[in-house]
Amino acid sequence: MADSSDDPDIRPSEPPSKPNDYKVGYGKPPRHAQFRKGTTGCPTGQPKRPPGISIKEILDGDQRGKNGEVISRREAYVIALVNEALRGNQKAFSKFMKLMHRSGLMRREKSTTPTVVRVPTKTMTHEEYEDWKRNFGRPINEPTK
Repeated sequence: MADSSDDPDIRPSEPPSKPNDYKVGYGKPPRHAQFRKGTTGCPTGQPKRPPGISIKEILDGDQRGKNGEVISRREAYVIALVNEALRGNQKAFSKFMKLMHRSGLMRREKSTTPTVVRVPTKTMTHEEYEDWKRNFGRPINEPTK
């Protein structure tokens, strides 16, 4: 067997080029009009987002409050959320309630006014039943005596 490096006609660095196999048409521009690798069609377009920015990094930072006290950004977010909820912002109140529920800080207090009223049952005597029947037990369509 002959080694392929001995053959002068084979060049591994150049891909085989067959210009006749490529058909120009819709979505297939001529090779000379195609963008080169690494270039874009709109070089002045929207810039790429800087890598490495995460919500965790943003929230882990510190922030100076109005009175000069340094607090975490998480605390500042919660304070701002509570203030918006107290101003009557329904979305802020909903977010605050979800945050309280997820964090396990929701407190359940027993109501002082019960929602169900229990009435003790009382058995009637025969005389009480007859009296009730005379006053309330007649059908609706029946005229009173």
